[in-house]
Formats: sequence, C-alpha cells, structure tokens
Amino acid sequence: MKSYFKLVIFAISMLVVGCKQENRNVTFFKDTKAYDLAKAVEKEDLDKIESIVQNDKKLLEVIDPVSGSNVLSLALTLENFESFKKLLELKANPNFINPLTKRSILIDACTFYNKPEPYTIDLRYIRLLLEKGANPNYILENDFTDKEGNYHMATSALHEASALDLGMVKILIKAGANPYKKLEQNQSTPFSSALKGFKNKFEITNYYIDSLNVDLKEPLGIVNRQPSNELVEFYIQDYINKFFSYEKGTEGYQKTQKLIEKLKNKGVNFNNYEYKM
Repeated sequence: MKSYFKLVIFAISMLVVGCKQENRNVTFFKDTKAYDLAKAVEKEDLDKIESIVQNDKKLLEVIDPVSGSNVLSLALTLENFESFKKLLELKANPNFINPLTKRSILIDACTFYNKPEPYTIDLRYIRLLLEKGANPNYILENDFTDKEGNYHMATSALHEASALDLGMVKILIKAGANPYKKLEQNQSTPFSSALKGFKNKFEITNYYIDSLNVDLKEPLGIVNRQPSNELVEFYIQDYINKFFSYEKGTEGYQKTQKLIEKLKNKGVNFNNYEYKM
C-alpha cells in the first residue's frame, strides 16, 4: 500500500512539473525564429542552446516584439546565469541595446536580483559583461516616452549602481566608467544617485566624497519646474535634507550627523541655506 501511494505521489509530482507554465518573457518569442532558443534558455539546457546557436548564429540577434529583448537579455530577466554565460561564450552581443527602452544590457544588469531571495546583489552578470567588452559609459541621455506610452528615465550603468551597491560601483569604475559624467536630461551625476540610494547609501556616498573627491559645491541636478518654467539647481544640501531624514536617536540619524559634519569641514554651508526640495 505504501508503495502504491508513493507511486501516486510521484505521478502527481511529474504531472505538476510537466504542466509548469512557461514564463511570459519566453512566450514573447513565440512568433519568432528564436522561440526554441528562448525555451532552452529558460530550462538552462546548455547543450541545446549551443546546438541551436551553432546552427544559426543570427538567432542571437532576434528581438521579441513585445519587450524588445533578445535571448541574452531574456537570460538576464530570468536570472539564469548559466544560460547567460553560455550565450556570451557563443558571441552574444555584450553591448545589446533594447530598441524599445534604449537601455543597454549592462544598465539592466545593475539591479537587485530575486535569486536566491529578493534584493540580492549579484555581481556576476556585470563582471561577465565587462569581461566580454560591454561599454561602461553608455548613457541613455534623456527621458522619453516610447510608442506604447511607457515612460523611460535617463540613466547609465553607474547611475543605477550608485543607488544600489558599492561593489558594483567599484567594478564599473575599474572598467572605465566615468564617475563624473552627467546626464544630459537634468545634469544629474552618479553621486546624486548615491545620495538617493537604498540601505548602502552612506558607504557609497562616503566613497564618492573620500575616494573620488567629487565637487561638493556644484549642482547635482537641474529641474525645469512647471508651470513657471523655472530652472532650479539642486545642491548637496537639498539631497541631505530630503533623502537623509531619519528620526532622532536612530543609527541613520547619527550617520547623517557625521556626514553633515564632514561636509561642513569640507566647506559645504548648511547655515541659512535656502532648501529647494
């Protein structure tokens, strides 16, 4: 009887596995020649990936019509690193630019990952892209709205990384990323992204100040305020005031006070400053 139940459980588990729903990002390739390759990427079937690509290398260039991805960016979206690595070994383009979002795959790789858990930092993707020749200085200079009405913000790999992780920032700079390069859109710097960052913003901010010697007195961004059409320059005081607002007595508050003291010692004037944020 026990053996019977084991067989039933095994049969049910196989049925569940067999009925596993295909990821929607793979489905986007359904009407393209790269659909079989996309399915192999999802399954991380490395032998099949190699076989398909060796038979037709142009499949690496196929774009899905929905998201604008190719199979390399699909592997990144699925967070299937072995498929990602195999595709790059087979000469997938490390400088792929999504024709819909205008973002490079390196920019997209500068993100939080969901494997093995949400908000994971996984540096393998950007390391591999850079090793294969990805351009660390590609910039999406201006915000734009695509033909579907989706809004995309100006950015660069270093702007994205500066809001996330110091290790990511250091890898990009070591590969040649310019830490002082401003976006055309609003003249914002990577340093401004660090100041708006997440849990690691103190260490990233201090790295820009102590190791990269950023100009602490230049504007960090310019905004065209409507309806007055007034150009407003934001300085580091504005960013500290808006993005470093912690409750008194907390660790964040104490770190902020140390940061403010450091900035004052470097000549940043917080007295009688007219805040714009």
